[in-house]
Amino acid sequence: MNYLVIYPGRFHIFHLGHKAVYDYLVKEWEPKGGSVYIATSDVQAPVTSPFDYSDKVAMLTKMGVPASHIIKVKNPYSIDEYATNLPDASNTVLIFAIGAKDQKLVKDANGKVIQRPRFNFNPTREGKPSQIQPLPENLNKCQPIADKVAYVKVVDTQEFKVRGKTITSASEIRKDYIEGNDADRDQIIMDLYGSPDSNLRNIFDKKLGVTDNVVKMMQECRRIGTARSLALMERIIRAEREVLQEFAFDETDETDQDPDYIDEKWSKKYKSSINCANPRGFSQRAHCAGRKK
Repeated sequence: MNYLVIYPGRFHIFHLGHKAVYDYLVKEWEPKGGSVYIATSDVQAPVTSPFDYSDKVAMLTKMGVPASHIIKVKNPYSIDEYATNLPDASNTVLIFAIGAKDQKLVKDANGKVIQRPRFNFNPTREGKPSQIQPLPENLNKCQPIADKVAYVKVVDTQEFKVRGKTITSASEIRKDYIEGNDADRDQIIMDLYGSPDSNLRNIFDKKLGVTDNVVKMMQECRRIGTARSLALMERIIRAEREVLQEFAFDETDETDQDPDYIDEKWSKKYKSSINCANPRGFSQRAHCAGRKK
């Protein structure tokens, strides 16, 4: 029997803890005839999931994961996504490797459940076994992916250090990157990927939105400490980006250098909203220069 081991996740940011899990899986399963892949989607959200698939591939390959072992999927935990194009589905066992913290029940100080295990393994309403089951110790008991069955291998969370600080999650890195200065950000890239890679630095700056506006909103969100405030923040930033994109122009376009041309394309409402004391981007600066004239 062959073993298809999938390490699925959002990976916003792909970090040293993730890489340690991948290396562990390769070491454990390749001698057993297994193939280990990392699966992730292209789903984005401004704060919690800022990176697209190509961004994550850049992080993964920089850290030494072969590009051929990175899979783009719509749903990382869908059995069908892997079974469809598998030539030997009747002789292959599908195994999902997930972190221990994702399979943990977490409650707050008042006993309210704030995180449930990713899989509960409960039977269906019809009383049939769940399609996804814990990996049995005896691998001979495993059913192939052709039977629409998959198994879960729980892997310990791996700690690592960034800027001398012990880290266990990507959200901690995103927080430190956004709130840090340029030297801090360079050091984070260095600690994670081994060098101050300019491509990754550009990706992080762009996708993490290193602006005072975003920093203030994230600080307020953490102060309130509710999922509702985080969801609201996501919507605010997404709407802000849509507005900016609607009125954005290519800085290499010569028409962008003409404030009169810009004014023709922008609505009165948008023009009146521009703060010339702190213009954003080339186009707004050109517009404000036209105002002064």
